[in-house]
Amino acid sequence: MHNEEEFEAEISSLAKALSELHEQAVVAYTPLVNDICNRKATEDEVDHLLTEMLSFAVYEKMLLLFKKVCRTYLYTYPEVVGFYILEYKKEYDRESLKGTEYEHLLEEDKEWYD
Repeated sequence: MHNEEEFEAEISSLAKALSELHEQAVVAYTPLVNDICNRKATEDEVDHLLTEMLSFAVYEKMLLLFKKVCRTYLYTYPEVVGFYILEYKKEYDRESLKGTEYEHLLEEDKEWYD
């Protein structure tokens, strides 16, 4: 059994590794985001990139990249971008859905949050 100091050290190590992973994701995705935002990408390309980025969007720097793609393609592919905006809100900003027409989405995964 671990003592409290060992447990705290393990948690700290995991947090550091997660932070490094997020930084690596930003480094990896920045050129992809810049590329896709500087040309006319297909709907599938935008969908694929947002799918990959969503799990990292909890991290502020990745969220900025995610938003850049969404803003670039919101009017070109509104269904795709709208879907990912709602998925982001369901995952990371649930409060923003309360009192809106999308509040029912909070019930879809209720067992995970209650």
